[in-house]
Amino acid sequence: MKTIENHDRMKRPTTAVTASMPLLGWILVSLTAPLFTAELLADELSGILRLNNGDYVQGQFSASEMNAEEASPLVNWQHAGFATPFSFPFASLASTTFPPPSEIKATPGQFAFELLNGDRLFGNVVEVGDPLMVSLTGGETSELPLAMVRQIFRWDDSRAMVFQGPGSRDDWESNGQLESWVDSKGTLETSTSMATIFRDLKLPRLARVELDIAWEGKPNFVIAVGVDPESPENTWADAFHIEVWDDDIVAVWEDGSLAGVESIAKLKELGNRLQVTLKIDQANRHVTIESLRGETLTQYTLPIKKPRVAQTGIYFRNIDGTLRIRSLQVLHATDLTPKSNDTAEASENSDEAGIETSVHLTNGEAFQGHWKGIEDNLWQFQAGEEERSIHADQIMVMDLVQNAPEKDSEPELPSLDQLQIRTFDGMRLSGSLQQIDEQSLRVVAEATQGEVEIPISSIDTIDFQASKPSVPPQHGQMRLELEGTRLHGRLLDAEPDTQPTALRFEPSGTTASVMRPNLQGKLVLRPKVETTKSATELRIERLQKIRQTLKKQNAVVRAQNRPAPAIRPAAKPGVWNVFSKVFDPQANLKAIAGRPIYLKTGEVIPGKVISIDEQDVTFESGMTQKTKLPREQIRAIHLNSTGSEPVIDEQERERLLTVPRNRKNSPPTHLLIANNGDMMRCRLVSLTEFAAEVESRLETITIPRNVISQIIWLKPPIDTEKDQEPTDEDASQKIAADETDVDSDALTVQGKMLDGNRLSLVPESVINQTLIGENFFLGPIRLPLANCEELYLGVRNDFELADDPHAIWQLVNAPEPIIGDSGGGDDSMAGTRSPLVGHPAPDFKLKTLDGEPFRIADQTGRTLVLDFWATWCGPCMQAMPVIEEAVAEFDPEQVRLVAVNLQESAEDIRNTLDRIGVSPEVVLDIDGVAAGRYQANAIPQTVVIDAEGTVTRVFVGGGSKLGEQLADAIRETLGKPAKQN
Repeated sequence: MKTIENHDRMKRPTTAVTASMPLLGWILVSLTAPLFTAELLADELSGILRLNNGDYVQGQFSASEMNAEEASPLVNWQHAGFATPFSFPFASLASTTFPPPSEIKATPGQFAFELLNGDRLFGNVVEVGDPLMVSLTGGETSELPLAMVRQIFRWDDSRAMVFQGPGSRDDWESNGQLESWVDSKGTLETSTSMATIFRDLKLPRLARVELDIAWEGKPNFVIAVGVDPESPENTWADAFHIEVWDDDIVAVWEDGSLAGVESIAKLKELGNRLQVTLKIDQANRHVTIESLRGETLTQYTLPIKKPRVAQTGIYFRNIDGTLRIRSLQVLHATDLTPKSNDTAEASENSDEAGIETSVHLTNGEAFQGHWKGIEDNLWQFQAGEEERSIHADQIMVMDLVQNAPEKDSEPELPSLDQLQIRTFDGMRLSGSLQQIDEQSLRVVAEATQGEVEIPISSIDTIDFQASKPSVPPQHGQMRLELEGTRLHGRLLDAEPDTQPTALRFEPSGTTASVMRPNLQGKLVLRPKVETTKSATELRIERLQKIRQTLKKQNAVVRAQNRPAPAIRPAAKPGVWNVFSKVFDPQANLKAIAGRPIYLKTGEVIPGKVISIDEQDVTFESGMTQKTKLPREQIRAIHLNSTGSEPVIDEQERERLLTVPRNRKNSPPTHLLIANNGDMMRCRLVSLTEFAAEVESRLETITIPRNVISQIIWLKPPIDTEKDQEPTDEDASQKIAADETDVDSDALTVQGKMLDGNRLSLVPESVINQTLIGENFFLGPIRLPLANCEELYLGVRNDFELADDPHAIWQLVNAPEPIIGDSGGGDDSMAGTRSPLVGHPAPDFKLKTLDGEPFRIADQTGRTLVLDFWATWCGPCMQAMPVIEEAVAEFDPEQVRLVAVNLQESAEDIRNTLDRIGVSPEVVLDIDGVAAGRYQANAIPQTVVIDAEGTVTRVFVGGGSKLGEQLADAIRETLGKPAKQN
């Protein structure tokens, strides 16, 4: 028989793949030298361990010995924020994932062996028989039970792979913004809605696409295989694609009037990850979708009349949520519906010696026959009456025919605790875990029964398959939320000498560990537990039902699912017992009594303000023994609860927060809110049991205390001048920052209480579920967990809390007007360049010189002319008579002139108007709010507003032509013809 040489396409260089020492090279071999530094282990090897109840925890493996005599072996997992590892029962674990390296290295080998349990090994065939003798790459000759081998396909030292990635983001293209995709250690991800990405993978007509994607939240995405890389947006709908339809992941293929839709899996069965192998024949519109274990999830063929043109690209679109492309591999596939030649009929004789196979060659030929042996790299087959010798280089794929299981047979239950490891270089290995250290896992492989030592740095995913899986309880537990971590459990009592901190957290079903000072996150004390069951829980339920039927162990199953009883620490003598008596429930109730006192560090403590003087605020609170605080540390105080929260419109709030230029050097410092909602900005001088003394506009006013609901400390204006003196606010924040940095070995905890109050402390002990410790400003503190909703762990930027109710009270300096240029001239565009022109006139509410209210919104129906001016502005004094004369040409019922004075007293205004002999209607912009809205940074400024409230002209400055230009603008605004010269 003619020997067929290797097909050129099988020699295609693999994208981002290089040969490396294979994993199975570690079989029965001990590590002779350390491979990684501690820094590398802490950073590069950090993964996510997922539990059967849906919880997950970031970290890395810690040394663990698997004792076969234990009912459930323990796996140790170290989180960087805890002093000691957690010891999780093997039965409670679902999976572990690690981030991919920047470069993926593939295992060399001539062939890949796909096993029925989902494993994939690499190497060469040594001898045909049962078991099959194979030389696994880098290891000794091993035995593979023939009943386990499903398929042998060409690997060719990874050159059989057309593409492996996803690779660098820069190698992809996007019709939107490529920057919306993040390249994180070989994983491409996006949280941007409608973000797209595509690439030409050089897909062959018959392609095997191995896809691994993950998501967060409710997924909604499209993955199209076989798009035109030159026009992916216009061709993805006609290509084979995967979509999310409600609660299903579906496969869709459309071709003109034909369409096929098949369900791949339910979302609840997948958890948050889809791992499938797509075998696609684009020309004949046929697809088979398999799980990693080779199980057919769905397949179908569109009944087209003639083959279609195959395209070579792939396309991803994230519609909603977070989508991650973890792994993407492309290999050549064989004909998905092979037609054997006429020699295949003889292979149906079951008495024929050899292994029954279906063989696909690199030239596209396929036949069925019995595999009889190997001699000098020639594979011997009996195909009917013909004997064939095929060179190993000609073998593309060989399927081994297995006896189908009986339809009514029950699924086989795992008799031992096992796991399946998937590595970044493509290997999949199942077995029983023997030992874990910081660098590797030792596993007895199920297929070969040999011991394998696998470096953790090469592991992509581990799936745990316990013989008796368990689900740690969530109901009635606290929930710890850290970056990459969510664990249900409880906070345990701890003695004062607990190190490195006094906080011990015990996840459900495992051991407790002490938090480190560098921990950042929060502890939700009464979380709402999701009722939707995870894919792992559903799988466990099915296993339990089978086990109930086969073994009649209903009582055992119920016991496994019953939550563990709460463990209360025994009473201890000495100091511990003294503290237990002191912090009783009655004291806890007293601690939360009072009105909220807000501190600038973010604290909110309940208490009663006794008095305020120039230096201190005197108060009493059941949560601290301290009775005085510097007044510059206070953000706000509530004096009584009879008043409701004030409702103010935007204009009023803007007025209250705008500092006029004549008060720039002495801005208001406080805002008083009365029980009826009235507000007054001022400087608080003192507060006694009966009254508050304040300064407002150089007057000292006494206000009865019982009419005041709240006092808010106003944030001073932000001044960009370099020589500005530091304010009390700056000083208080610096003090707070200095205080929080005093002890870097302390873990700061802020409790958010049920009533909205907040309190921070460094816990020294936890006694009867009460945190006992020290606050930076308040001294000794006790914080009962029964009164808290959440605990925030670690130092927080409390100066900019997202839910700070007083963040809006930031003062702003009114714009400092300057004298405008001369203006005028023969410029035909005069008055039209302002961005206000053509837009609705900004509204404001002011009072006239006589005390009457004036509002822009009330002036519709006639043309309004606003003249922004000040008595100290010479050009304003020259322009005012000209403006008044120009407006006098028109009917007062149609045109109204209002002079807006900037931040001056009524007496100065009247004296100036009398001196220059004009008498316009004047409104008082005391705080500069109106000038700010009309961008009147240079005066005089004259604004023309039409009867519908739209700005038509804005003149800045005076000049000889101002009167004429203003009159023309008014005529145009009124729709009248321009005056002829």
